[in-house]
Amino acid sequence: MYGAIVVALVAYAIIEYFHGRKDHVVKFKEAVTWSAIYISAALLFAIPIYFYIGERASAEYLAAWAVEKALSLDNLFVFGIIFAAFHVEQKYRRRILNYGIAGAILFRLLFIVLGMELLKQFSWVSLVFGVILLRAAMHAFEHAKGTKEPKPDDILKTKTWKILNKILPIHHKFDGNKLTTMVNGKRMLTMMAAVIIMIELTDIMFAVDSVPAVLAVTSDTYIDYASNVFAILGLRSLFFVYDSVKDKFWAINWALAIILAWIGIKMIMAPFGIHLPVAVSLGVLFTLLTGGVLASIFLKNPIKTHKSKG
Repeated sequence: MYGAIVVALVAYAIIEYFHGRKDHVVKFKEAVTWSAIYISAALLFAIPIYFYIGERASAEYLAAWAVEKALSLDNLFVFGIIFAAFHVEQKYRRRILNYGIAGAILFRLLFIVLGMELLKQFSWVSLVFGVILLRAAMHAFEHAKGTKEPKPDDILKTKTWKILNKILPIHHKFDGNKLTTMVNGKRMLTMMAAVIIMIELTDIMFAVDSVPAVLAVTSDTYIDYASNVFAILGLRSLFFVYDSVKDKFWAINWALAIILAWIGIKMIMAPFGIHLPVAVSLGVLFTLLTGGVLASIFLKNPIKTHKSKG
């Protein structure tokens, strides 16, 4: 079955090579179309899993994919902040995200294998992962309330960016879509390369939250990785959709915070022999995400309303 993942990755690479050879501004309609294609492919992948591995594995795959897809929205929000901080032109954002996806696919495999091995060797690690997720839930609640919303200028003040500038020869200008350029006879990284590194480091930090969340759904390494791969492959097109509608779907942030808290509690309960059926996980995810979407459509954002009155 790992061959199926390889086929999916090769197909994605071919599509992106021909479709993205020329840098262009991704319009909303294009982003929605490709998001629908990648989401459909991810859902359809549950069919071969059902027939070749089993019904439970198929359900676990869908639950893990839904968790990863939902949590990726936080990544996309920060990616947008990074693009704004470094004044990345719209036409280059697609290319940068594709570099980020390539790195994420490799690092997620490493984190999943490492996390799975730790859980097998030490059952108490589940408690640590649970606490990490609860901490992430607290940050998500603060983000939903608007009390800790990062701004573009904050990115330039981070220790990560300052350290990168010290250890890497970064030229603070773009040179088209080139990753390196010559400056006074010296080979240096362009701002394009620097942004790609920042995106990759950001994804690694988010993986600390999302990988334990997926491990809480299933202990099958293949299912964990397959769900991550199919969630990540659609991240590029989803970014452009999310970037256009994020202010409208305000309640999704609250749903994500509750999902993180719920999964964290699940992981803390696991060492004590308390395990919930996969059907319950799918039901909770579907209810929270659907509720977030419906609340955003039919209700006004109370925090935004309160701020406008103040």
